[in-house]
Amino acid sequence: MSDRSRLANLAELTDHDLDRAAALVKVLDSKTRLEILLLLADKEMVVHQLVDELQKSQPLISQHLRVLRASGLVSSSRNGREVLYALDQPNVIGIIHDLANLEALDAAKDELASLRKRKRHTGTSAAGLESVTGAAIIDPPATVRPPLDPGLAPQTPKPVHD
Repeated sequence: MSDRSRLANLAELTDHDLDRAAALVKVLDSKTRLEILLLLADKEMVVHQLVDELQKSQPLISQHLRVLRASGLVSSSRNGREVLYALDQPNVIGIIHDLANLEALDAAKDELASLRKRKRHTGTSAAGLESVTGAAIIDPPATVRPPLDPGLAPQTPKPVHD
């Protein structure tokens, strides 16, 4: 895609559209919520079915369902004493698959793993700094030390010792 067509696509989106997209990205930042959405793509489910399938606690699943309902991705309906949850926006499944298949994410993950491996072997951080355990704080010589800023000098008198 050319820079010009990217700018045209950006111009088509309103602030409201971008705010909604940002909110949806926040909703999709949880692996558990993604798993719930993928399960609901197959069929409507009640909370205990999701708990059994995901092996997570009922309060955790309920909390994630609240977030998904508030975002408009999932809807709920009563069936007697149980509440059935259904996927309300089926297009989100394609977005999840597209995100999972992004090559850039795999490349970034590989680069991060490489940096961590290098850090373990060399004892340096990704920025090339010495690790905290080998660092020493050295007071600079008086010739290069800046003069004391009078605004930072303590205003209270020193205690008098008898």
